[in-house]
Amino acid sequence: RQDFAAARAYYAQAAEAGLAAAQFNHGFMWLNGLGGVRNAEIARAWFLRAAESGDVDAMTHLGAMLMTGTGGAQDFVGARNWWQRGAALGDSRCAFNLGIACAGGHGAPPDFVAAWGWFANAQALGNAAAGAELERLGAVVSQTEWTEIVLRGA
Repeated sequence: RQDFAAARAYYAQAAEAGLAAAQFNHGFMWLNGLGGVRNAEIARAWFLRAAESGDVDAMTHLGAMLMTGTGGAQDFVGARNWWQRGAALGDSRCAFNLGIACAGGHGAPPDFVAAWGWFANAQALGNAAAGAELERLGAVVSQTEWTEIVLRGA
């Protein structure tokens, strides 16, 4: 039988001992109220610890929390930085999220050329949704942007 309270207690022990995967899972339980109360601030703190230890799931979730201001202040630059670290480690979700951020201008002016590059990267990493985003961008990029995309080889 599932016992979320017990799981949360075990994750807490492992997280305190420094295990990055446990830090992420403990944060996830806090974020979703599994095995106890929901607290986005505590979740964000655990995601930060796990991300600092190299956990890409934590980088993905922490970036989303920073982008939206969940569990603390909104930080567009911080979100992009964590997603860039995750993408550099081969995480397609981080690359995809960067594409969304660049296309939507979240925290910076929209940059369709950069968005194209991130979506192409996400697609190369196996993200199934990235192809649809590339199609959407293809319908709105200017000739100048196309030229830059081609020159960058994206």
